Amino acid sequence: MSLASRVLFPDPAERTPTILVVEDEVLIRVVIAAYLQECGFKVLEAGTAAEAIQILDVDLTPVDLVFTDVKMPGGMDGFALAQWIRANRPGLHVVLTSGDEMKCKTAKDLCENEPFFAKPYDVAMVVTQIRALIGASEKRR
Repeated sequence: MSLASRVLFPDPAERTPTILVVEDEVLIRVVIAAYLQECGFKVLEAGTAAEAIQILDVDLTPVDLVFTDVKMPGGMDGFALAQWIRANRPGLHVVLTSGDEMKCKTAKDLCENEPFFAKPYDVAMVVTQIRALIGASEKRR
């Protein structure tokens, strides 16, 4: 049993939902993070999948949803990060995004259960999807 599965997190109804934005393009990351904050979410940021795992697994930060780009530097892309999350943090929602047309097609084929947004995405639609996913999780608890 991983340490993450033994940690008791506060009830999401008693705290502000937290989104982890994983994006290597700093400008894109800053813009989406700022928008999500304006929409009432707490936002954490990571530039690589390794940084995201550090936040999720080592820091044990209570995160409600991961919003990640597919194409990232390093040994792990957004697909691999989503697989890691499924294996290590089951129930944690992942929203994938990409500006690469080929990656978009692959994401739709491989990750049909994960929400996906092609860049440039409509931030209002992203927030609507995030709220729906977090709301569905809260209803199941």
